[in-house]
Amino acid sequence: MSAIELRGLSCRAKVGVPDRERRKRQRVVLDLTLSLDLAAAALSDDLKDSVDYGAVEVAVRRAVEAGEFKLLERLADAALDAALAVDGRIRGASVRAVKQPAVMPKTEAVVVHLSKSRQSRP
Repeated sequence: MSAIELRGLSCRAKVGVPDRERRKRQRVVLDLTLSLDLAAAALSDDLKDSVDYGAVEVAVRRAVEAGEFKLLERLADAALDAALAVDGRIRGASVRAVKQPAVMPKTEAVVVHLSKSRQSRP
């Protein structure tokens, strides 16, 4: 299986367990990996044989920035659902979500890794 990676997708999200942490949007950086067959695209050099990763970026950013999440885990899951919904050829996706928690000023970052396959979607 081949993959497309979108690294450093920066979003402004409402995320955090305490209400006060969600009052102000925080920077969350996502690294996404999309698993799919890219053999046809590699031969044809035609976007119709691949996934429009610009559309993936827009869908993921929209889902993350429109929502309000207590847990970074939930935000990451919403990003995966948005990515998988863009194109049925995406067989699975993984995400690394990073934020500097506003309520933990001495912690550089909290990082969550999640993966989801099309079969694991409800």
